[in-house]
Amino acid sequence: MKITTKSIYAIRALHTLNLLSEDSKPVGIATLSEKLGLSNKYLEQIFSNLKRSKLVISTAGKLGGYKLARPVEDISILDVITTMDGGLIPIHCVNNKNCTVCPECSINGLWYEMKNHMEEYLRNVNIASLNDKKYPVLGCPD
Repeated sequence: MKITTKSIYAIRALHTLNLLSEDSKPVGIATLSEKLGLSNKYLEQIFSNLKRSKLVISTAGKLGGYKLARPVEDISILDVITTMDGGLIPIHCVNNKNCTVCPECSINGLWYEMKNHMEEYLRNVNIASLNDKKYPVLGCPD
């Protein structure tokens, strides 16, 4: 299973927004774009989804931008993935109510169990915890 780049960038954007927010002042898209190395247009799409899900709020004007809509400890990684990707789906049949094979599938319980464990883990990791040294930068694999 692969989490989309929109989810990955949304998590990075919220983490960066949290780091750059001083006294709950809004942070502009241009500032976030520069920090993240992403285009303003792409970030606007991401923040539009985050705003629709009430994870961020926006302020218009010269000093406008985005701020977190709730405490950073209350925004889980699962919230972000659900907003951007619709949730975790390890294989197509997990959320497919019309699957004709499911009743006889000898391993569908495996996929449901995996999905439940992943959701539980990501529900307990929040944007604030990304500031901890618990998740160090390891670099990219070759």
